[in-house]
Amino acid sequence: MESSYLTVDFFRKLPQEVEKVGNPGNPAPANTIDRISDGHFRRIASNVSSYINMVSETLRNSIPKAVVYCQVKEAKQCLLNYFYTQIGKKEGKQFADLLDEDPALMERRLQCAKRLELYKKARDEIDSVSWVR
Repeated sequence: MESSYLTVDFFRKLPQEVEKVGNPGNPAPANTIDRISDGHFRRIASNVSSYINMVSETLRNSIPKAVVYCQVKEAKQCLLNYFYTQIGKKEGKQFADLLDEDPALMERRLQCAKRLELYKKARDEIDSVSWVR
């Protein structure tokens, strides 16, 4: 996940090493070239090490959060399932008491539910007749 990109912060945190090279007009001795190559490889190693440390720190911070998130999500789902099961067991009067619903509104809701059942039965009856043809 983290290996596919470099962030701006990564580059800001990199150590800034400046290699001093001799006068460009003079030919560089072999030990100066070796020192430049050595410095170049050290800089690459430093950059890789910095990146690995950044990724490790990000993972150290995000893994516990991800674990807790998954645990909370699972617990939430279990609690909701338990709640739905308990609510589903309630009888009409107990359910009405839990809702603390206005009696007129409750009566209207019950009438709508009965009407809906009649509509469903009518639909099923129409469907059964229309499939016979």
